[in-house]
Amino acid sequence: MFRTLLSISLLLISSFSFAQEIINLNLKDAIQIALNRNVLLQQSKNNLTVSESQVLSSYGGLLPSFSASSGFSWSLSQDEGGFLTIGGVSIPIPKTSTQSRNYSASISSGLTLFDGLSNFASIWQSKANYESDKYSLERLKQDIVFQTQTKYFAVLKSLQLLNVQEENLKWNKKSLETIIERNKVGQITLADVYQQQVNYGNSELLAIQAKNNLENAKNDLLAFLTLDVTKEYNFETLETQAEIDSNEYKALEEEYENFSKLVEKALENRFDYLAKVYDLKSSSYGITIAQSGHFPRLSGSLSASTRSNSLSNLLDSRTYVASLSLSIPIFSGWSVSNRVQLAEVNYLNSQLALSDLERTIKVNLKRAFLDFQAAKKKLDVNNKNVVAASENLKINEEKYNLGSGTLLNLLIANSQFTSAQSEQINSMFDYRLIKKQIEYYLGVLEYKSFE
Repeated sequence: MFRTLLSISLLLISSFSFAQEIINLNLKDAIQIALNRNVLLQQSKNNLTVSESQVLSSYGGLLPSFSASSGFSWSLSQDEGGFLTIGGVSIPIPKTSTQSRNYSASISSGLTLFDGLSNFASIWQSKANYESDKYSLERLKQDIVFQTQTKYFAVLKSLQLLNVQEENLKWNKKSLETIIERNKVGQITLADVYQQQVNYGNSELLAIQAKNNLENAKNDLLAFLTLDVTKEYNFETLETQAEIDSNEYKALEEEYENFSKLVEKALENRFDYLAKVYDLKSSSYGITIAQSGHFPRLSGSLSASTRSNSLSNLLDSRTYVASLSLSIPIFSGWSVSNRVQLAEVNYLNSQLALSDLERTIKVNLKRAFLDFQAAKKKLDVNNKNVVAASENLKINEEKYNLGSGTLLNLLIANSQFTSAQSEQINSMFDYRLIKKQIEYYLGVLEYKSFE
């Protein structure tokens, strides 16, 4: 008795511990986790701080440089002495020891007065690079949000498809049990039993496949969120209406009807497009920087220094220097021309990248809007198909139970009903995802509320 109670207690504790390991995860939590853990996003944030420091560094080209130095040296010279013979006369040289100290200090400043506007262009370029990196970071956040939504929807869709297949499996199991009993009393032939056994086996395979698809969708999401795939998660469902809000659809359709305004809205809001615009500006400033090598360079400097053998007299001897330096490039082996050409090519490539992105935005918006219309029509049709298939299944069940229908017709009706349910689920999630996709293509996908 004691062992039995102990076993039950351990089982309850084990079950409780297992239940405690189940983690609830909703879409909002998933997005927040993705934004906090994404490695590429963290790296982009770190790079943005470097880009910001480069802006401050570029201002240094307009400011004078300062430097100060000081020095001290000590020397000791010793002579052991001896004799110096001159004309046969030896003159003794006494032993000597001499030491000296030397103190020095200096301060200097230099300023570039003109360098072909390279210093100003460097400031403009660093600012443009910073803005580009900042917009790229914001777009990356939208990318992460959209990918998380896509993967989370895939999990929920797979979960609902699994429910459909499990209900289908229950129906086939119940039908098999009924058919076996009716065969025992001689109401139907053994052929119907065999046929239903095959159909039941097929429904088991479909349920297994649906389960496998769900696990793959879960693993895909958890891997993207960098979560432990060995733990159990409970994914909270979303409100997925089978019927489309006609007022909502009409408002969206009216908004997307004027395609030119839609493109303008995208170009105003797309962070990646704005980043490309600043990349183009940065490339143009790069041309100015490269061309500055053709211009003279004027710089000035000031310095003051002092030197003394004793620290107390260090400021008694002073030297002041002021200078201007003009450097005129005459020939540099075409290196400057090469840098200018590279900068111009970089500018042309930036133009092409901007034009290509604008073209891609238009294509994606056009395709997304067509998909949006098709998804709406598809969902409408699938909703009607579910109703029709459900009624058809009821009719065939009644006919078969009354003996006026065949098992084949009943199985076909059930298969059509299961397919209609699956297509309805697919079209519901497709419609919802396409709406998010259009927001993503327009650059208005919400992400700040998740940070």
